[in-house]
Amino acid sequence: MITERAGTVLNILVNEYINTATPVASDDIARLSPIRVSPATVRNAMSRLTEGGYISRPHVSAGGVPSDLGYRYYVESLDGTPELPAPLRRQIHQRFSEVGMDVETWTQRCAAILSHLTENMAIVTVPRASAPRLKHIQMVCLEDFLAMLVIVLQEARLLRRLVPLDERIDQKMLDQVAGSLNERYNDLTYLQIEADPGELTPLEERVRRDTVTMLREAENYSLPAHYVDGLRRLLDQPEFSQGGRARELVELVEEQVLLEDIMSEAPTDSDVAVYIGGENPQESLRPFGVILCQYGIPSQASGTICVIGPTRMGYTQAIGGVSFLSSFMSQLVVEVYGGTPPEAPLTG
Repeated sequence: MITERAGTVLNILVNEYINTATPVASDDIARLSPIRVSPATVRNAMSRLTEGGYISRPHVSAGGVPSDLGYRYYVESLDGTPELPAPLRRQIHQRFSEVGMDVETWTQRCAAILSHLTENMAIVTVPRASAPRLKHIQMVCLEDFLAMLVIVLQEARLLRRLVPLDERIDQKMLDQVAGSLNERYNDLTYLQIEADPGELTPLEERVRRDTVTMLREAENYSLPAHYVDGLRRLLDQPEFSQGGRARELVELVEEQVLLEDIMSEAPTDSDVAVYIGGENPQESLRPFGVILCQYGIPSQASGTICVIGPTRMGYTQAIGGVSFLSSFMSQLVVEVYGGTPPEAPLTG
């Protein structure tokens, strides 16, 4: 625990370091303080903060640099979940109104807006169900003995598979098969379809088995479709501008290591989670500050919104952006799937 005065000094130091990326001197903190305080008093507070592990200084007279613990105190000191200014919220509404009812385009736009808002990298996954449900089956005749099976999931994903046919079947017959199966299996999971074979024609049974296989594969596929925006912005940060660290970061993104680790850290509820440096459970994420939140409808269709930056990121703007966009995206998902979106409070 630190005193209220030391906490004020720490928050000023963190805020200034976020803006400048250079060690913050006691004279600067005294100048920026909302109440009159002498540089000597600030130096005493900085000495206690150094002893407590909240900041680091190469020597006594040097400026201070926040540690992970210092950033954590700063985040916990925020007065509730930061809110984006009303004009900015209206701009975001306008950006989304331009694209219509397209889930993937929403996801891509969300990543672009969040990256621009935070000047860091954003990763947003396309919403998907934990147990995909069938929305629609379509059969398309390609050749005399070949058809395309198209599966539309409730989460607006498309699955396709070529189906060799034992006999020549025209498009009218394929439409009848698809219509019969749609009527029987709409909104079911692969387990439910598998448990209800019913009385089917040989071709209907063939399509049913292929549908079960495709839905099972969709559920077992671990990495969701996603969009990354702002890698160049992150590489421009002083912490990652050196060649070796930049190459390592690019490799982590291209090999989807960051995505895998982010998905493992994502909260299972609608809370905004903040991980700072060494707090990250995954080693690949420990050089970063990570802010992420689930959006969508729990147990129906959900995705993840994430900002990745240096530990010296603008946490107020980033947390506010993730919180607002997760709630906004949840509302968009509700428009597609129905249901009730979750609330999005802040947790550490």
